[in-house]
Amino acid sequence: MSWLQRMGTLVDTLGGPARMRRFRTGWPAHTSTEIRFFATDNVQYRYRERGEGQTIVFTADPPVTLELYDTLLEVFAAHYRVVIVELAGMGFSAPNTHFSFGWRETNDDLTQFLRSVAGEQAILAFSCVAGLAAVDIATRYPELVSRLVLMQTGDVEAFARWKAGRDPKGILAKPFLGQYLMKRMAPKRMPDWYRLSVGAAHAHDTFCHCTAESFTHGALWSLASAYQRYMDPNVVLGRPTQPVLALWGLADGSHPPENAQTPKRLAENVEYHAFATLGHFLELEDPEAAFAAIHAFTQQSPLSAS
Repeated sequence: MSWLQRMGTLVDTLGGPARMRRFRTGWPAHTSTEIRFFATDNVQYRYRERGEGQTIVFTADPPVTLELYDTLLEVFAAHYRVVIVELAGMGFSAPNTHFSFGWRETNDDLTQFLRSVAGEQAILAFSCVAGLAAVDIATRYPELVSRLVLMQTGDVEAFARWKAGRDPKGILAKPFLGQYLMKRMAPKRMPDWYRLSVGAAHAHDTFCHCTAESFTHGALWSLASAYQRYMDPNVVLGRPTQPVLALWGLADGSHPPENAQTPKRLAENVEYHAFATLGHFLELEDPEAAFAAIHAFTQQSPLSAS
């Protein structure tokens, strides 16, 4: 990592310990009685947990925060132990100053959270680029993962197209400048982001209101650091042997149409469902529809999943 890249990531991580204390004691700790924190050496993760039974882990797809998951928890927690976690440098999961958002560094740190909080044989229901982390973790730490549910997750090539489309002028890709502008622009950029990506029009205002409130309390959206460090086009993914379900919202305007079929390339046998009227946040836009697809998938025996 060059010195300029390091200066860029510091925009998102400087003052990490103080930020962690604020998050543990302030507004982010009290929006629900289900809010929990778990700290590794690199990141203090914020998560919610409800229910009993088989553990299913969702990742909050930024700039979404845990406060938008009430309905999903009501639907899923009747059948599962549900854990929802905000990713490093996103929402109120604050990284330490030395954290640099690298691919392997980030995935291994998230693995510590999964091992301690979710336990072995969890279902990973990860969305967007976090789905690639789920694939990586499932192949390198198979004891932690029984099944994969990948929502709006294309392959590495698909994310290169998505990244180029969302940053056509390469501003977020520029170290330091990208982080600085993202800090200043995040609240203004957020409504347009949702307008493009949310397929269910009735949900747009709810997404915007909730996220705007989170931003007023210091929510993180370290998109530039993720663009520069985590979304490495040279990543080579393993092929998971666990059953894989891919869910895709066709009304997501942030992805080019050709990305919709790329989840099928992530494993040998991928069960695939597309939703015509849902977008990037399909599990939040219609939790009942997401539950129906996921629950049917989890009830299959591993040998019958295809």
